[in-house]
Amino acid sequence: MAVMNLYRETFTHIKRFSSTFWIVIIASFMNQVGNMAFVFLVLYLNKHLGFTLGQSSFAFAAFSASMLVTGLLGGSLIDRIGAARILTTALFANGLALLVIPFVHTFLPIIVMCLIWGCSYGFYRPASQTLISHLSSPGLHKITFSVFRLALNLGMSIGPALGGYLASHSFPAIFIANGAANLVAALILLVGLGRTRWFSYKPAGERKFELSIKWLKRDMALCVFTLGMIPVTMIFFQGESTLAVFLNRDLGFPLSFYGLLFTLNTLMIVFLELTLNVAMMNWPYRINFMLGSFLITAGFAGFIFATTRWHVVLLSMLWTFGEMVLFPSASSYIADIAPEEHRGSYMSILATCSNLGLLLGPWGGAIIMEQFGASGLWLACGLWGLISVGIFWYSPEPG
Repeated sequence: MAVMNLYRETFTHIKRFSSTFWIVIIASFMNQVGNMAFVFLVLYLNKHLGFTLGQSSFAFAAFSASMLVTGLLGGSLIDRIGAARILTTALFANGLALLVIPFVHTFLPIIVMCLIWGCSYGFYRPASQTLISHLSSPGLHKITFSVFRLALNLGMSIGPALGGYLASHSFPAIFIANGAANLVAALILLVGLGRTRWFSYKPAGERKFELSIKWLKRDMALCVFTLGMIPVTMIFFQGESTLAVFLNRDLGFPLSFYGLLFTLNTLMIVFLELTLNVAMMNWPYRINFMLGSFLITAGFAGFIFATTRWHVVLLSMLWTFGEMVLFPSASSYIADIAPEEHRGSYMSILATCSNLGLLLGPWGGAIIMEQFGASGLWLACGLWGLISVGIFWYSPEPG
């Protein structure tokens, strides 16, 4: 009975979310529907423009590194200028960069465009999460971010599939479609929020520009959280890199099966994540972090024993449950511990954790797999996960 009352109360709160919140959700969905170009960047440069695989990988690394730099620099700008204005500007810049890329065909200009694209793309996550946190209420952050992730995953269920269709007809069309979707999302925000207080944001007092990382020295809770998040995100991003190699090379499964795992992941998030987080809404953050990290770790470390498709499916479901527990709780925790006027800086640190995981995880995983085989990689994932679980044991609850 208590659980049913919790569900009723939660969905009552969801119905009361402001129109501003739903405008941001619609814009986020539209952006995610078009979010396909980075998936096909290496293939586009290698197959369509004829760059070497090394050159193509370097371009992707430039894109990823600029996202990382943005995570370090962007928080202070979000706090000074306002999340809504930064988010809208980033979407416009991202869209324009993507529309230009199909008309650039030589290496150095491509690298420049990837740097510009990565910088604008890197602003999107911390700015959107900061704005969502401002539109949420204390005690409901987990639910708010679950709704946000629901919109992102609904869009993600369309974007890469649409990109695959476009790639079979025209590689440049992927960038044009992605850029157009970014511009439409920016227009939705500009029209929907342009006359609201979110676009007339004024910082409380003058603030000098500072790196977001400074808060790690001042906030022990944030420091512990960051140390715990990096190893588990390194594990998580094996799903977008070395897992495909393992399934195809070591187990002999077709790449189409790997694609179906993404569909399974998305469907589970769309249909289960909100319900799961309602049930866990009052759980301590430390338990959420440890459980989510443990499930992600068990899912990937368990691949050392996988031999059949059903093994892979069940393990993928296991780490997807971990994703559904950990990531909404992570965003909610940051929203709870951050001073309201510095949420942009805190959300930028959260984005930096993810970007570091994306940069270090696939790179380190590929090196381990090359030197020690897939078994060595999955054992390493188990070790990284134990580090995260151990660190999260010391996570303090918000004051």
